[in-house]
Amino acid sequence: MALPLTYNFRNLLVRRLSTSLTFFVVTVVVAVLCVLLSFAAGIRASLRASGWPQNVLVLKTGATAESTSIIYPDEAGRIVQTPGIATDSSGQLLLSPELCVQTSVPRIGPDGTPANVAIRGVDRVAFDVHPEVKLIEGRLFEDGAQEVIVGVQARDRYQNLHVGGEVMLGRSTNRVFKVVGVFEAAGGALESEIWSGRTMIADAHNFRFVSSIAVRLEDPARAEEAIRYIKGPAVRMNARTEVDYYDDLSTKTRQIVLLTSILIGIMSVGAIFAVANTMYASVDSRRREIAMLRTIGFSRRSIVTSFLVESLLITLTACLVGIAVSLSVDGSRQDFLSDTTWTVLAYELRVTPEIILSALGLSTLVGLFGGLAPAVRASRTRIIEALRKA
Repeated sequence: MALPLTYNFRNLLVRRLSTSLTFFVVTVVVAVLCVLLSFAAGIRASLRASGWPQNVLVLKTGATAESTSIIYPDEAGRIVQTPGIATDSSGQLLLSPELCVQTSVPRIGPDGTPANVAIRGVDRVAFDVHPEVKLIEGRLFEDGAQEVIVGVQARDRYQNLHVGGEVMLGRSTNRVFKVVGVFEAAGGALESEIWSGRTMIADAHNFRFVSSIAVRLEDPARAEEAIRYIKGPAVRMNARTEVDYYDDLSTKTRQIVLLTSILIGIMSVGAIFAVANTMYASVDSRRREIAMLRTIGFSRRSIVTSFLVESLLITLTACLVGIAVSLSVDGSRQDFLSDTTWTVLAYELRVTPEIILSALGLSTLVGLFGGLAPAVRASRTRIIEALRKA
């Protein structure tokens, strides 16, 4: 015979202070878990949307990212013999030499804190190599003009990046470039960048090299063949698919998830002790009541189940509130400074179904572990002794 749920609700409401404190602790644990995991999920989603499996990215050997790669013109010339390179309708090879630099742009907001934003100098062929880049506002920059187009994420996060705005570029940050267009890139990392003509960026920074070369292949199945050629004696440079490159950039998010897991684990142990303390106090104050329940026929199993239900009512209700709190930041846009590229990546906080399930699972474990020992203690209450003390 099981005790009714109304009995459990009544007992929780009788002890409002201890129940509320435990409820608050579990709510904080769940909210922190959801927000931190949504941070990692947002970055991964942005990087996962970046790159094409039939694009191979060429970097200087030893470089970890485009920002640390320097490829000189004679080295770039070796790429043209790579097997499997695609061509456009006019027969031009789809090779996109790109120059990546950074500039400081203030964020939108009252404080206007600066962010290190990526600037990508490209030729017109880049739009064939990166077909996910679509102009949604304004026009493309003109060759030879100090004009830029900006990613939609960059426009929404940083000052003066709307069409008609101006951004200062160059080695001495003394060249005024006008924003003439806004582009999307399937929600990927390129949406956090500013694009301009490669020759204009090279001239503004006095660079005579490129950072990377994006190679579009006829068939993604030939990627391994192309990479072997580029790494071989004919070219002697590093290469990987764009998908693999952006996956490598997400390594830090995996480290964040690990650190988050450790933090949440420590907080969860505290939450378990909070639940256990509340339930032990409940057992001590209800000894006579428990003895009476045993006297009228409720089994030890029923007592254990009843106290576990009370514990789970606290933790699962707190979990729902914590999830609701975290959902208030779902979809909000933030930016993240990569320690590999040293530029910011704009992303959206995403509270995914997997995160919600993780929160529910954690809350269930906290409720079970926190309530089990007090529940067993309650079931072992000595009936006669408890009634006499009452």
